[in-house]
Amino acid sequence: MFPPRHDTRPLLRDLARERLRAEIMSGAVVPGQRLDDQELAARLGCSRTPVREALADLAHLGLVELRPNRYTRVAVPAQEDVVPALQALGLLFGGVVRITVPRLGDRSRSAVFRRLGVLLDCLEAPSWQPAADAASPIYRTFINECRNPMVTAALRGSLDGLVFRLRHRDLRSSLPWPDIRNSLIALRVAIDVRDGRLAERATWSAHLLPDPAGPDPDRDDDAGCGRV
Repeated sequence: MFPPRHDTRPLLRDLARERLRAEIMSGAVVPGQRLDDQELAARLGCSRTPVREALADLAHLGLVELRPNRYTRVAVPAQEDVVPALQALGLLFGGVVRITVPRLGDRSRSAVFRRLGVLLDCLEAPSWQPAADAASPIYRTFINECRNPMVTAALRGSLDGLVFRLRHRDLRSSLPWPDIRNSLIALRVAIDVRDGRLAERATWSAHLLPDPAGPDPDRDDDAGCGRV
């Protein structure tokens, strides 16, 4: 996450970063596409310095790859990062979902319920783009409804980089989609009945994490404190 600024004037660096971030996340520029700072500066109407600073910021988020004296390009999501990124999202959002679901106003609750329905429909699409477009507003609703500013800052700083890592071209074969679909249905039910505990469990399950209310699958039952 980038440090907060105390004035209200946007820097050219900030404007360039947000424009490029939006283009990457929307798919207007695709993974692996080369990024020339001189060409970007001309297109964005600024000098090369803020463009280079913006690219460095986006590289920090994992959206851009910088190879000095070789190339700058949009990052290419790796298949081995798909499950870790999904689990990281689940860890970040599980607790937030639990405490937020019972507090959701009627409008926000209806919006999330509806967007989950759209996401379920988009899971049938052959590419990642429709599902990614449908999932991002759900995450952002929980960010906006979260009343802890420190948690909110951490979530905003991590969301794009983690979601981007899910955009692998073979995503369809990388995840257990029937299990994820069932978990999203359970999450929809939990939101409808305002059950924060059930919503947390469904969120963890949808992100391929073990049930937070169940036993730790990595625990060694034969190990004990003080055993020699």
